Amino acid sequence: TFAMTAAITPGPNNIILSTNAVNYGFKNTIPLIFGVFFGVLSVLTLSLLGIGEIYQSLPSLKVFIKIIATLFLTYLAYKIFVSSNFSDSKNKKRFTFKDIFFFQLINPKSVTVCMSSTALFVQGHFSFLEEFIMIFVSFIISTSTSAVTWAIIGHSFRKYLNDKRKIIYFNRVMALLLLGCVFYIIL
Repeated sequence: TFAMTAAITPGPNNIILSTNAVNYGFKNTIPLIFGVFFGVLSVLTLSLLGIGEIYQSLPSLKVFIKIIATLFLTYLAYKIFVSSNFSDSKNKKRFTFKDIFFFQLINPKSVTVCMSSTALFVQGHFSFLEEFIMIFVSFIISTSTSAVTWAIIGHSFRKYLNDKRKIIYFNRVMALLLLGCVFYIIL
């Protein structure tokens, strides 16, 4: 339940996936879905292996990650805000699997959720390997379900956004939602 709730609620990944699916279609969003999937599972694995302890013990690392994430998400929000149509010619550089995969290393929601999962669910009731597998499988299910769902939601909006004015409005709303994530990071 924890993994699904954390994955399905709005956040940077879900906003990026929906926006990409609106602007480029579901098929072109599949690499980003895989980037989120493998990126989150990589952060989870690192957290389960103890890297989260280093993150927690170095406050300066937290501040650095917040600054990088804030700058990246602000830049991304700007690019979405100024995009004016499907596959906008000003926006030729689309996000790739690699971009979204590595974004997970600074994505505050992913990092926080993965570290929280480790702290909450590695309790020693089972062997570490059993707990690792249970947590990992939960995240496989929740991350894949959430990523695909948000991409489908975005793709389903394509048919309603059939003129430039509607697309501009949609992109600006999504950019503002992404900026909302930035304000959450800053707080």
